[in-house]
Parts: sequence; C-alpha cells; structure tokens
Amino acid sequence: MDQPHTLRTESMVRLTWPIFLQHATGSVVLFVDFVFFSYLGDETAGIVGQVFPVTWLGSFIIPVFAGTGVAVASQFMGAKRMEKVIPTYMMNLLFSVVLGFAVTILMYSQRSKIGFWMGLNDAQNEVSRLYLGCMSFYFIVMSVMVSYNAVLSSRGLTNWIMVVSLISGVSNIVLNAWFVFGLGWGIVGIVGSTIIATTCSMFAGMFLVHGRLKIRFYLQGAFTDMWSVIRPMMRVGIPNVVEPMSYASQQIVLSTFVISMGVQSMASNAFASRLHMPHIVFCYSMASAGQILMAHWMGAGKTDKINRLFWRVLLLSVVAAWVYMIVIWSNAYDIMRIFTDDHDIRTLCKRLFLISLITEPARMVNILSGNSLRSVGDTRYPMVVGLIFIWGILPIIFFIDHNWTLSLVGMWACFAADEFVRAIINLQRWHSGKWKTMSLVEGSNGS
Repeated sequence: MDQPHTLRTESMVRLTWPIFLQHATGSVVLFVDFVFFSYLGDETAGIVGQVFPVTWLGSFIIPVFAGTGVAVASQFMGAKRMEKVIPTYMMNLLFSVVLGFAVTILMYSQRSKIGFWMGLNDAQNEVSRLYLGCMSFYFIVMSVMVSYNAVLSSRGLTNWIMVVSLISGVSNIVLNAWFVFGLGWGIVGIVGSTIIATTCSMFAGMFLVHGRLKIRFYLQGAFTDMWSVIRPMMRVGIPNVVEPMSYASQQIVLSTFVISMGVQSMASNAFASRLHMPHIVFCYSMASAGQILMAHWMGAGKTDKINRLFWRVLLLSVVAAWVYMIVIWSNAYDIMRIFTDDHDIRTLCKRLFLISLITEPARMVNILSGNSLRSVGDTRYPMVVGLIFIWGILPIIFFIDHNWTLSLVGMWACFAADEFVRAIINLQRWHSGKWKTMSLVEGSNGS
C-alpha cells in the first residue's frame, strides 16, 4: 500500500513502440497460426476463420475490460489518489478472471453445437468442435495475463510487456512447428502452443508486478477498498464490454452468411481478414499508448494536451492504414500465395482489398476515437454509436441479400460505408469537446 505509483514516462514514442511490438508479436502469431491451418487445408482454415468470431467473445471482451483498470488506475494516479490504485488493480483482476471462466464454461459446453448453429455440415462441424473445445481453455490464463499487463501499462512499463510478449511469441511459433510438423497434432497442436505460450506470459507478468515492482495485493480490508472503486470501473467497464460483445455477436451472425457462400468465400474472408492485422495492430498500439497518457492527463485536468495528442495520433494512424492497404492491394495476388495457390481465392481477396482502401482508414478513426473517448470518461457515447451501427447494418445486409443475393464483395462494401459514416460521427463528438467535463475522478481539475 505504501508503494509509490507513478507514470514512468510521458513520451508517446516510448510508450507506443513496446506496445506495437507486443501487439505485432501477437499478430504475427495469429498470422502464423493461419499459415499452419492453411497447411491443414483451405477448408480447415476457412472453417476456423468463420468460427473465429466465437472466440472473440473472450479474446475481445476480456482484454478490453482489463483496459478498464488502465484507464481508472491512471486517472487515480494523475489525480494523486494513490490509495485507490491497488484496489483498482485487484478489482480488475477479479472481474477479468470471472469473465475468463464464464467464457471457458460457455464455449466448452456448447462446442458441439456452435458449428451447426452457424450452418456447418457434419464434417465441418467436427473441425469446429475440436478447435473450440481446445481454444476454450485459453481464456482462463489469458484473463490473468491481461490483468497483470494492465498493471504494467498503467505505470508506463510497456517495454516490460513487450519483452514478455516477444519471448512468448517466439515460443509459440517454435511449438507450432514442433506440434504440427514433428508430432502431427494438427489443430490440437496449434491451439496447444498458444495456451502454453500464454501461460508463460501470465507467470512472467505476475513476477514483474509482484517481484520487480513489489506491488502487494492484500485480503484484510480488501472488500471495502475494492467496493470503493466499483463505480468508476463500471462506468468504463460496462460500455467497454457491451460494444465488443455486440461486435463479436454480429460477426458470428455474418459468418453464417459467409458459410452459405461456400468454401471459396470462407477461405477468402479468413485470409483477407488476417492480412488486415498489421495496420490494425499499429493503430491499437497508438490508441493504447494514447489511452495511458490521456487518462493520466485527464486526472490532472490537462485537456489541451489530450486534444493535441488525439489529432496528431489520428493523422498518423489514418495515413499509415491507407499506405499499408495500397501496398497490400497492389501486390495482393502474390502475397496471397502465403496461404493458398487457388487462383479464384487470390482474385477474390484482391477485390476485397480494393474495398479496404476506404474501410481501413475509417476503421482507424473509429478505433482511436472510441478508445480516446472512453479513456477520458466519455464512455456512453461511443457505446451507443457502436451498438446502433453494429446492429443497424444487419437489416441492410439481410435486405440486400434477400432482393439481389449479396456476395462477399458486397458484404465488405456495406461495412466500408458503415465504418465511414461512423467515423464522421465519432470525430464530430470529439470536436464538440463535451468529453472535457467527464473525468472519472471526482475533484480532478479541468482546463
């Protein structure tokens, strides 16, 4: 409790590049996983790609909720309310672990039915059942890992997270090769390597927090102290969870559309989506680093600094996304050889990347503005906007499909329009400046 809590650096660059390398490692691991899945066959990779949104119920929701601890603890530190910091860490860990167990139980108990609900046949559902059954256990260890990473992030120690992530990523790739090529374990080997590597990261994070930082969790008086931080955590945490949960649910519904289009569309959708990850990782890294600084500055009432940082990061993220998609689209046919030699799949992916020239810059605006608004306390607005667009696009897609039979390219075009309009709305909200009066910490000074 006497441990001083400080932000180790206010440099955006020093915060961002370790986060980027951390997320990039995770992106590379996911990319390599799909290369291994494609080694098992285009259909196997396509099936995993379409049931993958089911795993987003955990892999999106739990880390996003853990980000609640970063925002709330950072604002407490910025406002010099140090007695609230450790209770925030403890409550964040409790909530995240409960979510992790809930996702594990739900996914494992329904693993045999989910594929059928999404429209897979008997043989395809067997692949889905095996993948989801193995993957369900991942969320328990992941929930603990992201909670401890949140502690390190709130202190600005993103370089420590980066080192752990790099070691974990390399281990995962090596284990993948051994389990799949050496032992012939297939899907079990690919998922198993991810769980083992994540478990190692979890223990490393616990060592850094308790061993290096000397942060001590406690039992005596813990309930009272943790209860005192519930209000700000729920104010951030509930909106944080609702939007990604809705997005994951939406993607599950849309996967039923893609499955009905056949193996070619399933594989193309899965492969093209994986190639979006690098620039999305870059934007999330910028947004995560910005979230740390914005939350600290909001607690200290430095809203002018927050506003300048937002627009600077926004410009960089949008330009980076557009340039990246230009390169991918221009070289799509050759790049797709990483996954498949099927001419039709590679041609379809190139068409999808053309649409992404509009979609992805707009998506970067929405990622950054949503994270920024939540980090400064304006949590309800991005949640409401997100829900309206996430669920509002589905009737449009159903209508188009019913009247003209929607193709995969048409579906992606609908989402390009969705992201673009949402970006305009989110930018207007930030420009209005209403967020300047919405600090999570009572008594913080505005400017």
